[in-house]
Amino acid sequence: MDKGVWEAARSVRPYLRTMLRPSVAAEVDAQLAELLTATREVDDQELRAVLEQWVETSEFLEQVLDDAPYFRPPQAVSATVVRRGYSGLPGAPSPVGADKYSCPKGDCVWYRLDVGVEVVCCPTHQIPLEPVSGG
Repeated sequence: MDKGVWEAARSVRPYLRTMLRPSVAAEVDAQLAELLTATREVDDQELRAVLEQWVETSEFLEQVLDDAPYFRPPQAVSATVVRRGYSGLPGAPSPVGADKYSCPKGDCVWYRLDVGVEVVCCPTHQIPLEPVSGG
């Protein structure tokens, strides 16, 4: 199992509406939900095939894979990058990561980039996502 492909498939779901036309986003989300919640064994290539159908989701996949070993979506990575030209406070600098949330049933991952943003629900199960420790 390619952890990066699975994390990309889980974490792209909350962003699909802003990446793709609404009808396409709904179709891609349904395909991913079906694979991520399947009772049969799902091959990594099946998830990859869905993500590689569209330029936006294909680029998202590649950016997640480039973030090995963390496999965070580009939105979460950019939230942790220290901007050039800003020296920061003295001491050992380290970017603060975005809080990671996951569906208890394992088919959706979401990163809260700002503490003022309300935690979303799983698009499949309509239940609140739960914090992932160490995420």
